[in-house]
Amino acid sequence: MPGPAVRPVRPAGPQDADELMRLRVEVLDGLELTDAWRSTFRDDMRARLGTDPHLLAYVVPADGHTLASCAIGIVYRGYLGPTHPTGLWGRIHAVVTDPAHRRLGHARAVTAALIDGLRTAGCGSIELRATDAGAPLYRSLGFGPLDGYMALRPAPEG
Repeated sequence: MPGPAVRPVRPAGPQDADELMRLRVEVLDGLELTDAWRSTFRDDMRARLGTDPHLLAYVVPADGHTLASCAIGIVYRGYLGPTHPTGLWGRIHAVVTDPAHRRLGHARAVTAALIDGLRTAGCGSIELRATDAGAPLYRSLGFGPLDGYMALRPAPEG
């Protein structure tokens, strides 16, 4: 007997900002997230979703005003090159499924929608940072490791 069907995916809008923040916090478990971080993230989502073509997010609604899953990505403009023929590249910043809605195909559905959205926006390449739990999904969608990637970030203020 087949399991429950994946709920339909839709683009996120400003009305989803609180739920996107809730889900984003889910994957940042263990980090000390201040009220300022939470309000900045929520307010940025509220202001940009649906109006900024560089911020893309797709969601699976659960019921009422809650979300079962989301994928959030950004379109970046760089320079033209073999891996960036349009000068645009995408980065998937978060894929999160609420624990009560896992193993139903929602993460795959929102990630596939985000990949399509980033490609439609002209991204010649898409990157992400995979957790051990998420790596099999991303590999199945065509992602592979890229050795040597490093990041420099400012130290937290304190």
